[in-house]
Amino acid sequence: MGADKPKLEKAENQSQTPILLPLMGAFVLILAIVLFAKASFTEENKAPELSPKEEEKLQKRLREIDDSEQYALIAKSNGWYPCLHSGRTTVFLKAGEVWKYGVTSKGQFGRYAAKFLLSNNVLYDLQFKGTVSECLKQEQIKLFNYRYLPENLARPPADRLSRPPYNSIMR
Repeated sequence: MGADKPKLEKAENQSQTPILLPLMGAFVLILAIVLFAKASFTEENKAPELSPKEEEKLQKRLREIDDSEQYALIAKSNGWYPCLHSGRTTVFLKAGEVWKYGVTSKGQFGRYAAKFLLSNNVLYDLQFKGTVSECLKQEQIKLFNYRYLPENLARPPADRLSRPPYNSIMR
């Protein structure tokens, strides 16, 4: 009865998104793109390079791999020589007989000191030149055939060796 109270309608929250927020987002995005585009990939980001000293060592090693030697150490005179297998400590070799087969990429004096060759009374005999792989193959052929060399077959059967005296193992 009385007058109806006027109903207050709630105003809808019509707050508009401030334009500032999208503008800031766009600015940050553009800034990130510009900074990324201008990022200079300096030498720090380049692939690592060898120093001149390392490059020289690498080239030297690659040459050694291509230029290797298969050799034999040969007895200089008749006598007793150290033996690294067959339960023996020494073996009698005649002058010219094989004491050891080997492979090196360093050359005679890069592999053996002159003192070693003199004290063991042996000569370095270059038998084959080639790549490391080729030289290793030649060495294996000679090691496997050593037991059939005339110098080995001339020994009494009990004194024959399966490999040269200074080759401790068959690789």
